[in-house]
Amino acid sequence: MSQVKDAEALLQEQIQPHAARNMTISVVEGVLDAIAMGMIPLNTVVTYFISDYVNNSFLIGLLPTLQAVCNVLVQISLNNKMKGRSRFRPLCNLGTGLYRCSWLIISILILFFNRMAPVGFVCAFYAIYCYSGLCQGLTMLTYTQMMNKVIPNRVKGRFFGVRGAFNSAAGIIGAQIGGAIIASGGDVKRFGWLFLIAFVLDIISVLFQSLLVEPAIRMGEKEEKSAHSGSNFFKDMSRLMRQDHNLARYVVAMFLITIGLSFFTFQTAHSKEALGLTGAQLGWVTSIMYIFQTAGSLFWGWVSDRKGYHLGMVVGQAGFVLYLVLAFFARSAEATYLMTAIYGLAVSANNLGARNMVFKMCPYEERVVYYGVVNMMLTVASATASMLTGALIDWIGYAPSALACLCVTIPGMLLLARVREQPPQDARLAA
Repeated sequence: MSQVKDAEALLQEQIQPHAARNMTISVVEGVLDAIAMGMIPLNTVVTYFISDYVNNSFLIGLLPTLQAVCNVLVQISLNNKMKGRSRFRPLCNLGTGLYRCSWLIISILILFFNRMAPVGFVCAFYAIYCYSGLCQGLTMLTYTQMMNKVIPNRVKGRFFGVRGAFNSAAGIIGAQIGGAIIASGGDVKRFGWLFLIAFVLDIISVLFQSLLVEPAIRMGEKEEKSAHSGSNFFKDMSRLMRQDHNLARYVVAMFLITIGLSFFTFQTAHSKEALGLTGAQLGWVTSIMYIFQTAGSLFWGWVSDRKGYHLGMVVGQAGFVLYLVLAFFARSAEATYLMTAIYGLAVSANNLGARNMVFKMCPYEERVVYYGVVNMMLTVASATASMLTGALIDWIGYAPSALACLCVTIPGMLLLARVREQPPQDARLAA
């Protein structure tokens, strides 16, 4: 136990001199990525674009599902390799760089191969998102681990809140650039230019990310390489879920909530087809989302340093409930503005706490395993939710599906309210 405390104290001591540098670099990196993602967000612009080729909610929902499935496969394969690593940055930089190259490949597809048969074009587009999911899996295994090693504990909540606010503000810039390009008219190539500009910004952001200072301190014991070793992700997950009931509640709660939140993926396509949402209005919808995410990030970051992540998470889920109620009653494109504003406030709490809260719920030396379990279950929920929700919308319609998602989200919120933001009493759960 004392060795664990010494390791954590040593980590805090070593990162303190580099705190200002790391926080500045991370904010700059995040801003560049946020501008890029504000131009091509999956839930608005990409679904708006692909709906010209695919007029089926199930197939539209299959796009994020395929990406998430590939993400999961990588995490299952590599999760144990993360145990005992002294640094996460090299692998994170590799995964992030490869992941963001997918925007370059998509831009080439749209700019030079947009006249190919629609079926072939859609298959190629979906295949590229599968590739991005594979690379994203490596990034997700390492990025949050790395960030929780380079930012001091005493300012984590405020830092992630401020960084989230800068990212959301930068997303507004990206959304306005993307909206202007889309609204300018022209052929499908304008979407290709969006992806190309996003690629350039994202590659620059990777260069900034590579400048972060990460101390070479292990989180837990190094995984033994033995032919007889029975340790793997599923055994670790089974062990933790059986022995830490607080973690089990959290995993189930977030799984249900993530399934409910998948409904937002279909808001843009529905608003376009049924409510007459235009390309110009799409830019404003994306901007509203980022504006309210900015305000929410600042507020929830402040709350997190004083009250912990849990309070913001629970209140955020209440916001999701209100969003789904409004989605059930929405009858105009303008209603999308209010729905998106509420969603932006709620999702900022979720983005801040969903993965970071796990680091406060576990012993220091079990961080890699705990994070792997939570991250995997959130990804699996995302992988299944979009596809199932899309099929449900095709079957019973948009408004009834909003009600069904509401019935899933409320139990998740109530279960989340029972989660404790503290590690189990034992310093290390029995292996």
